[in-house]
Amino acid sequence: MLHDHRFTDSQSLAQQLAEAIAKRLQATIEKRGRACLAVSGGRTPVLFFQALAKQPLPWSKVIITLVDERWVDENHAASNAALVREHLLQGAAQAAYFLPLKNAAQTPKSGFMECENRLHELIDQLDIAVLGLGHDGHTASWFPHSSALTAALDENAGAWCCPVLDEPESMPRMTLTWALLSRCQHLYLHFEGDDKNAVYDRACAVNERQDIAEMPVRTLLFQSPVPLSLYRSA
Repeated sequence: MLHDHRFTDSQSLAQQLAEAIAKRLQATIEKRGRACLAVSGGRTPVLFFQALAKQPLPWSKVIITLVDERWVDENHAASNAALVREHLLQGAAQAAYFLPLKNAAQTPKSGFMECENRLHELIDQLDIAVLGLGHDGHTASWFPHSSALTAALDENAGAWCCPVLDEPESMPRMTLTWALLSRCQHLYLHFEGDDKNAVYDRACAVNERQDIAEMPVRTLLFQSPVPLSLYRSA
């Protein structure tokens, strides 16, 4: 089931998304005592992070992890973990437990098993994930025609994360897999701008919806039994 929410300004978009996520987190905490949220990096989520940090939640019962991460240290400008610490883990939200994907290994391939074990150790259920949309139709670190796509999108595989070594900008990454994300209660796709709306429209082309390798975001849009909400600009 797809719910499409469109907004004319970035602040309203961020605020409404934050309130929707907070409501689901609260309900999950009331139901099972804790909640786990995966978020994405990049420029788009900053206002959303700032709005979410101000939501009145029992943050000590929230685990936050990343949908994907560039394999760089947190002092690097491209670090998604640094972005989360700067804009989301502020104020009362500092009480949330944050689980980065990057570890001390030299490459995501050599760091895979440690990352996988940490995810299984600390996450019993990934409840909510907020993903972005790339200009090439990627989401998470599922890139078009990537050699990692088969492993990353195998719903029946046991792995919850997957190293991505052929990222277009030659910056290796770790990504969560569809095997984990497909078990979420709810997925959100968050993007802004006319260019991203055009990418979304292209992904929805009726005759091409099964071409996942060309635009991996189609996995969320057309292959998923998980409820999906779009939060995007008008």
